[in-house]
Amino acid sequence: MNQRELEHHLQELFDGRLEGQAFENLQQALRTDPAAREAYREYLHLHHALEFRTKGVDLLNVVPMDRVVERRQRRAIRIAGLAAAAVLMVGALVMTLIATHTPQPTLAINTAPGTDITISHAHTGEDAPEGLVLEPGSQLKVITGMVELEFSSGVRGIVRGPADLTLQREDLLELTNGTVWFAVPKKAIGFTVNTPDLVLTDLGTEFGIMSEPNFLDEVHVFDGKVKILSRNGLKKSEILNAGQARYAGSDGHWKATPLRRDHFLDTLPVKKTEPAVVSTEESSNEEFSYTNDVSDTDLLHGLKPVTSGWKLENEAHPNELTDGIHGARFNEVPGDPAQGAWTTVGATAEYNLGTGAKGLGYDITSIQSIAAWAGAGFGNQSWTVEVKPVGGDYRILHTVNYHPLTSQPIDGGGATKVILRGKSGVLASGIESIKFTASHVAGSVDNAFVWRELDVFGGPSS
Repeated sequence: MNQRELEHHLQELFDGRLEGQAFENLQQALRTDPAAREAYREYLHLHHALEFRTKGVDLLNVVPMDRVVERRQRRAIRIAGLAAAAVLMVGALVMTLIATHTPQPTLAINTAPGTDITISHAHTGEDAPEGLVLEPGSQLKVITGMVELEFSSGVRGIVRGPADLTLQREDLLELTNGTVWFAVPKKAIGFTVNTPDLVLTDLGTEFGIMSEPNFLDEVHVFDGKVKILSRNGLKKSEILNAGQARYAGSDGHWKATPLRRDHFLDTLPVKKTEPAVVSTEESSNEEFSYTNDVSDTDLLHGLKPVTSGWKLENEAHPNELTDGIHGARFNEVPGDPAQGAWTTVGATAEYNLGTGAKGLGYDITSIQSIAAWAGAGFGNQSWTVEVKPVGGDYRILHTVNYHPLTSQPIDGGGATKVILRGKSGVLASGIESIKFTASHVAGSVDNAFVWRELDVFGGPSS
């Protein structure tokens, strides 16, 4: 029963006209609603006062009209003098209340130009947070671009899309996928990030996490230390210090990987960034689909690399990456049963192109990579390429994570081909050295793959 219906029924009750279902409804309201009972008492008092007034007794203390007018005039003068001050005081009070009582969002976000995101909340309607904020239960998806995270605890993060994360608590973030850099102040020690492969607990530090579908999650510690716990296999835990990096093996053990700060951003770009590299990826269930695509005229043909970390069993060797020969089946060639290069996680091959006839280095226009094997997931590929300009330092050009083939030994055979091209027509200019680092293929034996050919195309810089 709403207030209007209650007042109407009370008036009819004291007028002697309330009956039937309306009377029952009023009785029920008076039994269950304290506010209805208070309204009934007020009506009862008014009703009695009016009855006594007809007998000359003024229980309401009614003031004559001339005195009412006089009081109003005096009150108006007093109120006019206080009105302006009251408005100012109320305004100041409201602003103070807003400043002191508006709760700070648990997580506020900023986006770089050209970023495309979606936000969904656990609470909807009037209870849903407004603006670029996340509260516990909120999910953020970064389709493209980059996002800055600002926690009320002081934790900062830079997310590179594509990414998918959910805020569970102020100190707990669920990262389904994405590449994220974090800086955690001392007051926020204990901040935790969960990914599909690991649980990371911060111990006051700066670190980065890479989590991608069909790829083993990585942790890179740049300052301080963190505690990491594998969510798979033996569920091993480890303390990492500054300068260390690990990836979560499927057996639950942690395995070392090179520390790569250049995989992460610690500030939000102020202008829209366009990808400089266009990647074309192909796969086939036939191991020798790309046999005829290898090149014997590219910049790397015949070059011997400076190498580290390769698996050299069965005559496999990184020198075969640039011989212009795809290679045959296992044990088909006498004396060279495993043609190609057999990677380990972190294996490197560095090629010195030289400075060219004019001393300006080389322009690289495209890179082709072919991996293939009969099974074990070795036909997938995962690697990073870096370039070094003449007189400069290495920088990452691109990272490839291509795992379309099944990793089961009995049916994981096939081949993959990846071609990188520059969006402007040139991948890199003035280059004197190029380095490739093998990463890990999720699910394959020892996270390795068999690299059949690496071709780098281009010419001297002019």
